[in-house]
Amino acid sequence: MDDPLSRALREENNPPSSLSSIDTNDLHFNEKISSLSISHSHNDWILPSTNERKEEVEINREYIRICVCDPKKHKSNLDSYVTYLVNTQTYNDSVKINETNVRRRYNDFIWLKNLLDMKYPFNIISPLPAKHTLSNKLHVVADDGEFIRRRMIGLQNFLQRIIDNPVISIDSSVQLFLSADDDTLHTAQQQQTQATTISSVSPHISSTNSNPFRQPMGRGKPIPSEFSRTENQIQTLQDNLRKLERLTRKIETDQVSIQTEEEHLLSTFKQWLDIERKYDENDSFIDIVSSTQEKIVENQMDLLKYTNTKFIEPINEYVLFTNVVQDVLKRRAQLSENVTTNNSEEMFDQLTIANETIKADIHRWTELKDKELTHLFHLMANKKIDFYNQSIDAWEQAAARLSLPNNQK
Repeated sequence: MDDPLSRALREENNPPSSLSSIDTNDLHFNEKISSLSISHSHNDWILPSTNERKEEVEINREYIRICVCDPKKHKSNLDSYVTYLVNTQTYNDSVKINETNVRRRYNDFIWLKNLLDMKYPFNIISPLPAKHTLSNKLHVVADDGEFIRRRMIGLQNFLQRIIDNPVISIDSSVQLFLSADDDTLHTAQQQQTQATTISSVSPHISSTNSNPFRQPMGRGKPIPSEFSRTENQIQTLQDNLRKLERLTRKIETDQVSIQTEEEHLLSTFKQWLDIERKYDENDSFIDIVSSTQEKIVENQMDLLKYTNTKFIEPINEYVLFTNVVQDVLKRRAQLSENVTTNNSEEMFDQLTIANETIKADIHRWTELKDKELTHLFHLMANKKIDFYNQSIDAWEQAAARLSLPNNQK
């Protein structure tokens, strides 16, 4: 009988229009393809902080840890929303030197994200978790707490990645978001809205006198593109991540079917055991088999939950991240076209700075993601190995108990 992975791979390959199966030449995860991953720490799939990794080799280095927690629901006549506690702890040489606590709602995170996208169009800004739309709300209506838990994880990832960026982390808006009281933050948001409205109807004037990357302008020809290979890599990575997500969903569907059968079998054993006890029959065989089957069902449920929340969800988040990188590269390509069209030295300077900014962010982004994705796969593989080992151990212990004399069971 085929195992779920073989069956899923065969189904993926059979349709003429489907993508080819995942192999080492296709994925290029080791060298050619940039890959994101997530490190499991104290809170599900929180990404490990760059600062935490460097902490061991750098002395007297200041670093920051972000925690998004303690959700609280607020209701009014016109609105209902959830706020989250944003705890920011600053350390120096592993000694906490400062701590701030503020409450923020999801719309505040959206404000910060939009502001950073506008101020840093050529930096890679982490994506936010998806909004709680009516369609996906219907799917989680029975467990709204689970949705909030997942959102907190996504929001914490968003803030920690911003803090790990040496340029964006010192932005005044980021510091305001992490430390200001509600009134101060709302005032800043209103002022930003007004400034955005004014700038949208006013001509944009910028100076190029301070360009640190100024190079001689080549008669209207911009700097040669160095990003086509990166664009291809990101697209291939995105395709492979989506393919991986589809395969995992197929395996998950098979696991759900197996789980249903296991639960039916457990129900049968329990009914059998109840009948035996009703007639004062102490059948240790049924008792042992029933308790073992219950362990199998619990292990299967744990594996299903782990696959969905700690593997598929991070993969989906990585797809969102590749979209962010693609958007940044598209903005750079548009600026490059404008340089060619307008033969503007000012735009040429902007393109030079944009190129340097993107290269720095891409380098920082690609430096970690191969290790992180490998770590994610290792965790998933170890989880499945643990599941099968626990199932085997449960039945081996049951067999050992059944082989004992009745008075020793």
